[in-house]
Amino acid sequence: MAVEEKQKEYIIRSFYDILQALREHPDWAEQLLSLLLTEELLKLPQKFDKFVEEEFRPLAKRVERLEEGQKALVERVERLEEGQRALVGRVEKLEEGQRALVERVERLEEGQKALIERVEKLEEGQKRLEEGQSRLEKDVAILKNKVSKLEVDVAKLKGDNLERKVRERAPAYFGRYFRRVKAVPIEEWSEKLEDALDGGLISEEERKDALNLDALIRVKSEDGRNLLLAVEVSHTLEDKDADRALRRANVIARVYGIETIPVVIGAYVPEGLQDRHPKVLVVQVSDDN
Repeated sequence: MAVEEKQKEYIIRSFYDILQALREHPDWAEQLLSLLLTEELLKLPQKFDKFVEEEFRPLAKRVERLEEGQKALVERVERLEEGQRALVGRVEKLEEGQRALVERVERLEEGQKALIERVEKLEEGQKRLEEGQSRLEKDVAILKNKVSKLEVDVAKLKGDNLERKVRERAPAYFGRYFRRVKAVPIEEWSEKLEDALDGGLISEEERKDALNLDALIRVKSEDGRNLLLAVEVSHTLEDKDADRALRRANVIARVYGIETIPVVIGAYVPEGLQDRHPKVLVVQVSDDN
């Protein structure tokens, strides 16, 4: 039955009479809306659902992916900060070295403060976070390189100190192996090398190489033979130290005409060094000697 026909059953005197009729006949409301609203307004719910499905949800997923990416970058920064703190601990241990090393460590600490300030600025946005991330990784690499150089410098200082002790206290280091232990002054074997070069026994290259020998020690064996020890000194021994000792011992043996034993001495000896160089005497000393 049409609305017009049904309306004849009601006496409409006010707006509330219309509401009462709509409550009793809900199907009239749809026809009333079609009269009151335009077609465009009636389609709004479907358009809204389409907007949510086609535009809003994909956008929300993109935002979620961006948030996940930002979280991953933040975690990488945190790992770098942990690594940086570990590096600072290593630098603090190196402060026990000479004054110059301490000054270099202080400069590293200043660089660390600058890195922290740059990391704080990364929070301003994802794009700036990625750019700052790259700079931070480069600076951390520089820190690692500087720390490695500091460790090399400390090892060199220890090696130089050990070399001096070996020359000054040769009997203390080699007396358990030989008798009549005495260091040969470098002036003596330098002159011997010059004479050997003039006599054609050695080449100029061999002379220059033998001059870099750390120490030359004169000893007697248990059976009374006169011997020489061509000594290479390093805080941490390597295969190249044994190779140098053997090469320079061969030159010294030709110059002096005496059996010369190649020797390496250090605080840290890699595993298998003696086995790999059976002709070289490997001597290990404590780190505080």
